Amino acid sequence: MLTDYHTHTFRCGHAVGVLSEYIECAIAKGIGEIGLTDHLWLYFEEPARRDPRWAMPEEQYAEHYAEMVAMRDHYRGRINVRVSVEADYIEGAEEQLMAILGRFEFDYVLGSVHFMDGWLIDDPEQAHRYREERIAEIYRRYYRRLQKAISLGAFDLLAHFDLPKKFGFLPEEDLSDIVGETLDMVREADLAIEVSTAGLRKPAGELYPNAWILGEMYRREIPISLSSDAHDPGDVGLDYDRAIAALRQAGYSELAVFEARRRGLVPLD
Repeated sequence: MLTDYHTHTFRCGHAVGVLSEYIECAIAKGIGEIGLTDHLWLYFEEPARRDPRWAMPEEQYAEHYAEMVAMRDHYRGRINVRVSVEADYIEGAEEQLMAILGRFEFDYVLGSVHFMDGWLIDDPEQAHRYREERIAEIYRRYYRRLQKAISLGAFDLLAHFDLPKKFGFLPEEDLSDIVGETLDMVREADLAIEVSTAGLRKPAGELYPNAWILGEMYRREIPISLSSDAHDPGDVGLDYDRAIAALRQAGYSELAVFEARRRGLVPLD
């Protein structure tokens, strides 16, 4: 069975389409399970400072959650719809995040790190920051934040594990030490990591994560999900032929799936 465990709709402010369009596209492409993961509101910012380009307003979230549940029930028997969320880890706002997540019944929580010290690291308008300091240090700070996210215990699945490469900026030195340390923490925490085709559509031009990291994940027996990080219904399942080939080359033959925060495995086919 194929899955797409990372999708976004118009609600997030930087995508298009409604939930039903993403689900219908998944059905048309033979995907058996889809996760609805619009961004949690920017809980770590004061309401007046929350940028609508990056997440829906807090007051819309209850309606969105109810719509996800309705979609799950409506499509039952045709496709497995998972009620989910992408939630950012923010250092210093851990208690807020845990309290919010406790208010909803999710099938899984997709964890990510986009913001570091007020910098949105994957914003094209802020990509110049990669030219203003050593790129390796940006990567190291990112992985230190990701390690704190892993330790928090809030997440079931990690998104775009090597996100800082998005714009094609690569570190000046070998970072296998901190990457391996982070993967060891993933293994110890018994989390899964997504393999996302979104990187193929970015200047990086490769999957998240790259082939070396994927091999290290397999060596540690870290479970994986498969996703597109779709921001348009047409992106659902995009480039899955390349992703599946990479997964098989790394040794993977199963995908992680989630229901009510419990993880299972299904054959990759």
